[in-house]
Amino acid sequence: MKLSSTQTASTHELERKVFHLQTLYEVAQALNVCRDSARIYREVLSILMGTFGVEYGLALNSTSQNGWQVVAERGFENPNLSKLESELQNSHFSRKTAKQKKALLQKFVKKTNASNVTENSSVWLEFTGHDKVFGGLFLGMKLSGESYSETDHELLDAVASHTTTALENLRLYEFLKQAQERLQLENIALREEVQKEYESGRIIGQSDSIRKVLGQIKNVAKNPTNVMIYGETGTGKELVAKTTHYLSPRKDGPFVPVNSTAIPENLVESQFFGIESGVATGVKKHIGYFEQADGGTLFIDEIGDMPLSSQAKILRVLQERSFRRVGGTKQITVDVRVIVATNKDLEKEIKKGRFREDLFFRLNVLELRLPPLRKRREDIPLLVNHFTKKYEKKLETEIKGFSKKAMQRLMEYDWPGNIRELENTVERAITLAGENAIIQPEDLSYKIKEAAANIELPAALSADSLRGAVDKLEKHLIQEALDKYNWNKSEVARKLGLSRLGLQKKIDRLGIGSKV
Repeated sequence: MKLSSTQTASTHELERKVFHLQTLYEVAQALNVCRDSARIYREVLSILMGTFGVEYGLALNSTSQNGWQVVAERGFENPNLSKLESELQNSHFSRKTAKQKKALLQKFVKKTNASNVTENSSVWLEFTGHDKVFGGLFLGMKLSGESYSETDHELLDAVASHTTTALENLRLYEFLKQAQERLQLENIALREEVQKEYESGRIIGQSDSIRKVLGQIKNVAKNPTNVMIYGETGTGKELVAKTTHYLSPRKDGPFVPVNSTAIPENLVESQFFGIESGVATGVKKHIGYFEQADGGTLFIDEIGDMPLSSQAKILRVLQERSFRRVGGTKQITVDVRVIVATNKDLEKEIKKGRFREDLFFRLNVLELRLPPLRKRREDIPLLVNHFTKKYEKKLETEIKGFSKKAMQRLMEYDWPGNIRELENTVERAITLAGENAIIQPEDLSYKIKEAAANIELPAALSADSLRGAVDKLEKHLIQEALDKYNWNKSEVARKLGLSRLGLQKKIDRLGIGSKV
């Protein structure tokens, strides 16, 4: 059956549309696998030249310096691409309109291939993004001699749109990749800097008690077992935990600090073990502290204040070394060293029913006991000097230091808030002092000045007899020395000029007992 001219035209139009759809499909497939811009240009140029039966073609990429580079060419006999790139640069190609760019390229083709290129026998296809021109394709004459039709231009516009999107996505991908690499390098540099800082001795002090703690930290760090740190508020328990981590084989892993008192009881499970998305409306997936610390150290501060129900959940993870996220079914195994800290006597808490005995024995494998600042007073000048430098830099000021009387007040004060309170005191004094000032006693906090004003004379002065005064004075001096040297009687006897036997007799006669 012979088709009419109308039917024949419709058939041709349908075939053309199918062919164009096949071209778009090929372009989409190519863009999906290309991971660099040069390959995108080459693939798209090749597909379009095959689709239209083009004699020659060029692919140009816009560089960051507003120059243009030929990244692909097909069908040219003896192309002088370096000359073309030079001409494009000299003619300020970037500033030209699409029509002007097409004219410049037509001129090059005439010189190179001696072809009679006309306005409708070639195409300049530009890839223009939101904020820049990425590049473009120049398609020369069709082998059939036909001009590019309106339908052809519709296809080319669709290809240009898809290609531009791919180039924008690739630029974003490369930007994110570079940012990730920079962050990784910065993270490595920061970790190395922190590691060096802790290895070189972040804990400040030269007293016997702090030297003993530093020695213990080095030994404890080598051991993978859980650690319990005892110490009053402000003695630097987290600092000791960090130092232990960075001196350990886990130093390249994460250090995750958690204050258990800051977590409500009903959120302990989701915070420590994580939660799956969709457990409740609007709930997003959350990675818990144990998972975050995998391969490193999890530091739980104020463990003595954790509710019993929460203690049971922590115990289960320590026993099994695995857990499930809230709402999850997958068992997650982690390799985590746990360091905990408390300012409470946990053995007393166990007797009162406020702390689990089984959890205590799980955690208290190795222990570190931090001395309060009042028992390491000789370290106060070193700490004051350290905090002075820190806050001079932070506050962008400079002082001449602390006067002897001000330092004496700091040495005499009992520091119930320990090192944290001392740091706050130094920051306050520097903030309120003028440039190049010398900190005086009156610049210190009201609490320190009040404590200095209320220092009582030794009780010996109020004794009823000379013997009583001597006994009270001796008891006071011996008790202070015993506390200072952690009841090392040999050291105390040597410092007080007594024999060890003579010291023991006085301890027994005066009824001196340990305050610990």
